[in-house]
Amino acid sequence: MDILNITQKPEIDQSIEEYEYHSYEPITSTDLNRPEEIRINIETQDLFIHPSESYLVFDGKLVKIADDTECANADVITPTNNAMMHLFSNIKYQHSGQENESLFHPGQATTMLRLLKFPDDFQKNTGFNQLWFKDSDATAHLKNNTGFGVRQIYIIQKPDPKGRFSFRVPLKHIFGFCDDYDKDVYGFKHQLTLVRKADNDAIFKAEAVAAGPNNNPPAIAEPDDRKVVLTKLSWYMSHVTPNLQEKLALYKTIESKSSLPVGY
Repeated sequence: MDILNITQKPEIDQSIEEYEYHSYEPITSTDLNRPEEIRINIETQDLFIHPSESYLVFDGKLVKIADDTECANADVITPTNNAMMHLFSNIKYQHSGQENESLFHPGQATTMLRLLKFPDDFQKNTGFNQLWFKDSDATAHLKNNTGFGVRQIYIIQKPDPKGRFSFRVPLKHIFGFCDDYDKDVYGFKHQLTLVRKADNDAIFKAEAVAAGPNNNPPAIAEPDDRKVVLTKLSWYMSHVTPNLQEKLALYKTIESKSSLPVGY
């Protein structure tokens, strides 16, 4: 057993000289808030990149439709759990024009996957960086619904200006191949396409009620007076620089056009 090998020397892995993230933005003139495709391209093919550890960063705000003004602390409204995924009807990943994986209804699909895959305490650490904090009740209520209350405080009450947010979603929480295949990729162009849709599924609010200390917000209403505005969307992809020995070995494999096992 290794624990009894007291003369074993520590191994130092120096196969990677550099591992750093580079950000990629949507193609020029893309409107992040229209119901259309948002495409992000990585054109350079002479790169060793690591898609399974890449991630998306969403910056934006929840504002009033009429004049883009802030919400108030007492407003019974917040983004839904996993709201960033609910802003899109389809997310697709392509390698050099070949579709690798396409996910329709990503809000519902990734929500079901995470409910099955992650423990409850996921929402108390890294999960909340993705706006993942589950509802404890079916109604929009600051006290009776724990998840709603936590998200409302974080999005509406705490930020300055109110309603501003920034969330990071790993691609391995969207695409199955990123979760299953943890290898470098070389020699491909990469394209990520997100199809924006209306905000209704991404906003959770109560119907308007008359003023009064004993009134509780009733059932969910359509978010017809609020909107989610994305101000920036970035794809962070890791660039891997192998050391000289590893690079020569990798190029040798590439030049030989060997068939590689890719399972996902």
